[in-house]
Amino acid sequence: MLVAFVIAQAQEKLPIDVKDLSRASCYGSGVVEKSFIAPPEAFSKRLKSTDGNGATINVEYVNFPEDAQAAFDYAVGIWESLLKSPITINMNVTWEDLDEGVLGNCTPSNYYENFDAAPLADTYYPIALVEKLEGKEITDASSPDIFASFSSDVNWYFGIDGNTPIEKYDFVTVVLHEITHGLGFTGMIMADEDIAGYGYIEYHPGVFDRNVVNQDQEHLTDTSLFENPSSELYEEITSNYLLYKSETAKSFNEDDSYPRLYAPTTYDEGSSVYHLNEYTYMSGNSNSLMTPQIGQGEAIHDPGAFVLGIFADMGWEYTSISHDHLKDMEAVSEPIEMSAEIISDTELDSTSVVLHFTSSEFENEEITYDMTYDSSTDLFITMLPALPDGNYKYYISAADTSETTYSLPARAPEEYFSFVVGEDTTTPELSHDPVVYMLESNQFVDIDVTATDNLGIKDVEIEYIINDQSPNEKLLTAGSNDLYTTQLSFDGLVDGDSIRYRIIATDASSNANTYTLPEPEEGYFTFYVEGLYEPVTIYENDFDSESRDFISDDFSIYTGENFDNGALHSPHPYLSPETEDGSYNYVTMLKYPIILTANTKMRYKEVVLVEPGESGTDFKDVEFWDYVIVEGSKNGEDNWLPLIDGYDSGDNVSWSNYYVQNISGNNSEADGNKSYFRQREINLTENGHFAVEDTIYIRFRLYSDPYAHGWGWVIDNLLIKEIETGISLEEESAEDILIYPNPVEESLNISGLFNGGVKKVEVFILNSTGLTVYRRSLDVSGNILSESLDLGSLSSGFYFVTIRFEDGKSVTKRIVKR
Repeated sequence: MLVAFVIAQAQEKLPIDVKDLSRASCYGSGVVEKSFIAPPEAFSKRLKSTDGNGATINVEYVNFPEDAQAAFDYAVGIWESLLKSPITINMNVTWEDLDEGVLGNCTPSNYYENFDAAPLADTYYPIALVEKLEGKEITDASSPDIFASFSSDVNWYFGIDGNTPIEKYDFVTVVLHEITHGLGFTGMIMADEDIAGYGYIEYHPGVFDRNVVNQDQEHLTDTSLFENPSSELYEEITSNYLLYKSETAKSFNEDDSYPRLYAPTTYDEGSSVYHLNEYTYMSGNSNSLMTPQIGQGEAIHDPGAFVLGIFADMGWEYTSISHDHLKDMEAVSEPIEMSAEIISDTELDSTSVVLHFTSSEFENEEITYDMTYDSSTDLFITMLPALPDGNYKYYISAADTSETTYSLPARAPEEYFSFVVGEDTTTPELSHDPVVYMLESNQFVDIDVTATDNLGIKDVEIEYIINDQSPNEKLLTAGSNDLYTTQLSFDGLVDGDSIRYRIIATDASSNANTYTLPEPEEGYFTFYVEGLYEPVTIYENDFDSESRDFISDDFSIYTGENFDNGALHSPHPYLSPETEDGSYNYVTMLKYPIILTANTKMRYKEVVLVEPGESGTDFKDVEFWDYVIVEGSKNGEDNWLPLIDGYDSGDNVSWSNYYVQNISGNNSEADGNKSYFRQREINLTENGHFAVEDTIYIRFRLYSDPYAHGWGWVIDNLLIKEIETGISLEEESAEDILIYPNPVEESLNISGLFNGGVKKVEVFILNSTGLTVYRRSLDVSGNILSESLDLGSLSSGFYFVTIRFEDGKSVTKRIVKR
């Protein structure tokens, strides 16, 4: 998962994306190191206690054997006895094949910086620690905070007694090791060749990284000493001497020194920096759990004092203050209640809780209010007097019995909460992802709107118009996290019907300030009813005329610049979200389901100018970056499966060269044109996801990762039909045959000019289900074909006209009969 800091082809990935951070790994040494470190005293006490103090770690097991789960639960219990957090820590763990020698690996699922309770600015904290500091769930409770994997191909000992046989690896030990990484014994530092650096969208380190120092106790994150990224930083992480500057951990060391980290002279992804030094804390040492290797027969059931000291200084030993800060308000005639919940991992001095308040600057004019404990609510409370109009600032502080003071915001008074008292003229703010379309079979759409206001929201309303009827109004229902929702239900709408709508939010002020989305001069959001058509065995579209055959708000049919005819275009350029965990999917779906036969094939010509993956990567590899893909689904709504693996500009050397030669910054400025069209052919049953007689929906999807992007994708001359075995899809050029007019009413003209050798052709006309409704042989005289077909007896609809030559090749075009 290593990301190069300078990627030659496509993108510069410092700052980096969380998905690209290496998972810290634990390796088997292959050497017998028989020893046992017993569980900590806190674990034994918790087993005998019923007070419930500590933490709760919830584990979702994937493919785990039962005996492994029992040992895992035992290891979880050890860490639960050593931590304190009011928020459940959720883990997702898998039992799978890992690289040779790897016993397990682990990573936090996400990182956050600059949240209210963050002790350090511009520093990334692992999500489990963020939730502990904030005292609330940040991600959804069902979302894992930690991901871990364990090898299914290891001779494990699943006992919990520490008596590990010398030919086995102790599973409890490895689980404790990996959970430690997931809780935060990891960070952002990575290396490629002789360059090292750190970053995560911004060039900011992780909280662990902040205290990594060299032999001279110089911080590696001090950019005045070590540029990020740089070869100098690489020299430090391969110096064989790094320390973790934790005063708490140092206090546990007999020689009063800081813990030594693992920094081998050859950088080892997954081991370097984020382990204790293997040769300082050898087998049998009470701090040996977090060395990079575990020996056979070695059992370590205690994270060790150094790890606990490091974690304490990172924030796992903390006094958390939770408070819903005040919004703006209008005239205030009554006292204002201020409350906070305070949870201390040590012992709180309940007399120390103070509200700091000012209408100026804290250093010039500060008023303090003692906050007293209310046992009925478990909150600390004080009352602000009625306030005149003005701007106000405040923060809350509390101290433990060791006189260590904590604040919210954590970096107060430099950071603080603020509110305004007085007439409100600020309009609400709205965020909404417009509806793209509604299926005719559903007859409803869900509307979600995020609405915020400095003073508060009174209501959020949707105004909608069906076709050209009179407007309708409906109030949205308020939920949590400023989310407002409703469902619009319809009856009897059919393919092509339209719904226009807009969102109107009104705040709770006396002025009833409103905001409309989209803004009035922009009109309305519009979406259409999309009906799914009857299944067909043949589909063809040259995209030379407008068509409602595709459902899409992302792709459009038009004649692009540098192209001669209509085609199906993605956005040009397509965009990338430029956020750490974002991605975009540009999608269009064919409304005709396809009935598969043994030889159903799809052919189209295309230009693909999307970011190529790293050399040697394949689809689904982390560094494959952007791609395009054709997918199928039996219901057209979910369970989309590849009809062909995703591909990118690297699929064709001319695309790749053109893309790379036009890179500017992260993005390519190469514009698509007809000279880069290349043909593609897909056997729709060859992939194994679908079988003969299945009926499937087909969609085209362009995936864009968080960073670089290019021009996009264009598709033309799409043909789906059964091709007889042995007949190639490399047919006569469609430009050699003219079939007109289209649409046709009575007579269809067919003409062609050939180089020679063509004496006779056969014309087949098939309806949308593949049934032949017209067949005729035509003579070619003097290399010229010119005939008129009477189609007056055919009913209205679309048909496929196939011209078959004597050598078995053919040309197929779609026509519309009026």
